[in-house]
Amino acid sequence: MFERIAPEQHDTLPDIPEPAENPILVGHDSARSMLAGAYRAGKLHHALLLAGPRGIGKATLAFHLALHLFTHPDHAMAPDNLDATDPGTQAFRLLAQGAHPGLLHLTRPYSERDKKFRTVITVDEIRRVNRFLSMTASDGGYRVVIVDPADDMNTSAANALLKNLEEPPPRTLFILIAHSFGRLLPTIRSRCQTIKLQPLGAEGLEELLHRLGMELPPGEKERRLLIERSGGSVRSAVLLTQFGGLEIAAAVEKILGGRTLDVAESFLLAEATIGRDRQVQFDLFNRIAHDRAADAAAQAAEDGQVEQAARLAVLWEELAADTREMEVFNLDRKQHVMGTMQRLHAALGNLR
Repeated sequence: MFERIAPEQHDTLPDIPEPAENPILVGHDSARSMLAGAYRAGKLHHALLLAGPRGIGKATLAFHLALHLFTHPDHAMAPDNLDATDPGTQAFRLLAQGAHPGLLHLTRPYSERDKKFRTVITVDEIRRVNRFLSMTASDGGYRVVIVDPADDMNTSAANALLKNLEEPPPRTLFILIAHSFGRLLPTIRSRCQTIKLQPLGAEGLEELLHRLGMELPPGEKERRLLIERSGGSVRSAVLLTQFGGLEIAAAVEKILGGRTLDVAESFLLAEATIGRDRQVQFDLFNRIAHDRAADAAAQAAEDGQVEQAARLAVLWEELAADTREMEVFNLDRKQHVMGTMQRLHAALGNLR
């Protein structure tokens, strides 16, 4: 347990720190050293794009870098690596609370009318950048804009941000977080220095889980399975261990492994992943189903089954679009789960 001081986000997990309030940063040593060195030398690019899988520490690195800049306004006197973050400092608490005058954090906004987070970063959020940059930093230091994740921007928001990236004021740093690098406009990518971060290794992942107070499976085989399925993402590991992700994945595989679709098992899976208090489990199901389609497409391509790989790739896109549509229009979740399993089972049946 910990004291949460950061504002709740669309993907907040209970008892897990938000990136803004997380003093623990594991891995990405070369990126951290490079960024600190560039700042010290006065050569930090005005726009950074931190790209990589979800949950590997991209946003945490962004906030640690912002704190580094605020703590050391004179770049020539800054250390040659990112500081160990002290949660007791005023700068850290202001940053975590979203109250630091030098920072603007843009993510999916909360709609008071609908009582839920929006599914995209809107153009109204990006318009806040102009107002933020019109104000002079009180200490003459950096102003930092973090867009998290940038691939959540709709087209209007992306075009609005592009104008800011083209002519940034002095001592301004944009940090864009991207889970899906290819979803960003090429013109945005071209104006940023891209830093591709890799998934955490097994040791780094276990270290971070322990430091966050997460309980790992007791058996060595179960721990290896967790590390493998987490894909180097601490967020995935937390979801798998704390929110029934391993059980959901096992249920999906059991249904997809049958020669005929088990409607009763699909119904039970739907019942376990819907409901007001099951948002995390529902999101997990969708991610597991989408990953299963993507993995099958990759395997079919590797086996030389070009047409089957293409059909599975289309299915992956359709499943992702169906999920977005269901969220926007609040469609029936039980039908969504059962329909997804039916389509996946039919598509994968051709590979048996």
